[in-house]
Amino acid sequence: MQEAKQTLQMAAELGAAGKFAQMRALCQPLINGSVDVSLLLGLGALLSSFGCLTEAKMVYTRAHALAPQDLRIQINLANVLRDCGDHATVHRVYTDLLSWIPDQPVSRRNALISLEYDPAISDAERLAQAKAWGVWAAARVGGAPRRPEMRSLQNRPLRIGYISADLCQHTVGLFVKDVLKAHDSAHVNVFAYSAGTVNDWVTDEICSVCSMRDVTALDDRALYEQIRADSIDVLVDLSGHTGGSRLTAFAYRPAPVMVSWLGYFATTGLPYMDAVLLDEWHALPSTEKQFVETIIRLPGGRFCYKPVPWAPAEVAIPPALHKGYITFGCFNNTAKLNTQVFDVWARVLIAVPNARLILKWRTFNDEAFRQQVSDAFAVRGIPADRIELRGPSFHADLFKEYADIDFALDPFPFTGGLTSCEALWMGVPVVTWPQSRVVSRQTHAFLHQVGLPELSAKDADDYVRIAVELANDRERLADLRGTLRDRMQASSLMDVEGFTRQLEETLIDLYCRIEAEERRATMNAKTILHVGPGHRNNGAKLPVAFQGSEWNEIRLDIDPANEPDIVGSMHDLSVLADASVDAIYSAHNIEHVYAHEVPKILKEFLRVLKPDGFLIVTCPDLQSVCQLVAEDKLGDAVYTSLAGPITPLDILYGHGEALAHGHHYMAHKTGFTLNMLMHALYAAGFASIAGKRRMRELDMWVVASRGALEEAALRELAENVLPG
Repeated sequence: MQEAKQTLQMAAELGAAGKFAQMRALCQPLINGSVDVSLLLGLGALLSSFGCLTEAKMVYTRAHALAPQDLRIQINLANVLRDCGDHATVHRVYTDLLSWIPDQPVSRRNALISLEYDPAISDAERLAQAKAWGVWAAARVGGAPRRPEMRSLQNRPLRIGYISADLCQHTVGLFVKDVLKAHDSAHVNVFAYSAGTVNDWVTDEICSVCSMRDVTALDDRALYEQIRADSIDVLVDLSGHTGGSRLTAFAYRPAPVMVSWLGYFATTGLPYMDAVLLDEWHALPSTEKQFVETIIRLPGGRFCYKPVPWAPAEVAIPPALHKGYITFGCFNNTAKLNTQVFDVWARVLIAVPNARLILKWRTFNDEAFRQQVSDAFAVRGIPADRIELRGPSFHADLFKEYADIDFALDPFPFTGGLTSCEALWMGVPVVTWPQSRVVSRQTHAFLHQVGLPELSAKDADDYVRIAVELANDRERLADLRGTLRDRMQASSLMDVEGFTRQLEETLIDLYCRIEAEERRATMNAKTILHVGPGHRNNGAKLPVAFQGSEWNEIRLDIDPANEPDIVGSMHDLSVLADASVDAIYSAHNIEHVYAHEVPKILKEFLRVLKPDGFLIVTCPDLQSVCQLVAEDKLGDAVYTSLAGPITPLDILYGHGEALAHGHHYMAHKTGFTLNMLMHALYAAGFASIAGKRRMRELDMWVVASRGALEEAALRELAENVLPG
């Protein structure tokens, strides 16, 4: 086994050096002979990363035969199918996976990102699936958490946290590094949370200008705690549902304001993500219907571009000037190719009879895929000798290959991002077709920023028209070749300083606006004292009736580790003024005190309630529990809680397992029937009381008002605040 791992490592080194034939030869014995699923997964990942799709499929098929229930294998196989452009099959695979294991974060994430490539998926379906993810993510953390407390920005900078798995030489890292370097420390304090495993020169540059946290090993809860410990005001997600995403940690709501930007191009689906940063070119007026977030349109553009240090200093002349024919090109991910793209590109090639098309991506390392793409053009009347398919190369060499194309054809609906910027920087114009989804409008935005909106098509016919006219205008191609860099450098697309100031102002304004809204809401909201809730993120939740913005929760708990608003117990509410709260919610607390302490506690509740306030109490219903005892079921599990199986003995005296582990505060010291509890409340001074027993749940619920209520008003109150 150790020898096989060493072989795999040697193969990876050969692949990184561009020695693909030797890499394949070294991998072949492992493909045919290994029976270790983990090794096969690593082998498949290596092969697919260098575009060897056929061999990767073989590996994953072999692994699936060995471990048919291993979800990782099917996810990786779906990724290979996506790279082949087989989006219909990918969609079916993920639909099956989600029905089989609905609580798997990676398959849920990949299912969403795959929809962005598929032209057959409607905007409505993409939104619905994203919203379903948001509901699932919130449910995993116990429901939508309340917004953390917001602190005034008076006399202090905004604390911004950026989180991504791609803070390296990746599209996101390359776009964001210069923005982080340009941030003004007088206005913002910047933290970067790196959730990826690759560290390189980009990572080093980011580390040098902000507080970097390596959070790769942290689970969602630990990541939440780290962000809270850093007192982040605005947390910016740079990944969305792409690989390595930590959006599930956002479900805990670790920062008062949360924003989606840069690395994703659709709604996250998380209902309490505050905003997404786009621009007027990416987001039409109708785009709001595709997002749960509020869209903020940055006036200068959604992001800015700076070429890598090894980008060539000069651009080449258009190849048509010395070859005598036009060469189109596309260096985009082949997952962006589909039948509609082939149809339109074939029309362009037919309309420009002598033209050639160069396609470049790592998957053209695979002979079967090369044949598949050649066949796709052949059936549309384009012979193979007009299509050149190039495999992967080092980034510096890729830049040189732009000298071989006159202008680029953008795929759709998933258009170029960094690829389009690099083409423009090399003097290569790009023809694009923006559609309704944001990801289809990336190149469209760049073209508007550099003053070339006429290269954005209205429809397929317009795309063909623009490409054909440009192909027949050699003089314009030469002019664009020589002026595109100047256009870019003079535009907002490359104004890093201006963009960063705009970004800072946007985030500061957003924070201040939400803070003001929260302050107004708190001033107008009613207050509910939540007694003994535990921690905000994994403890008891308020009843649904109190989870809206019209109620402001005050959490009182005896344990400081639970981060309550008030550290204390219900024995002593002296920190609260008389008649200071509108409601009190006490769930399974009152059975933990001695019977003689109950009257004092209830009178304290009454004291802090406003004249029209009310108390909700829920506790075990001993009448129902004793029925089970009478049936000799004292030790039988009657239901299962988060703490495990619960028996009548646990309900009577406190959870036995917790007590055995030293949690003596879990002991029950008294108990009630519904009649007893209502009498105790009347004796304490409550004027109107309504209650109910829930036989199946073995508990009772009571609402008691401080002031007298008419029967109809009391009934309405009980229906509103007590469970059905």
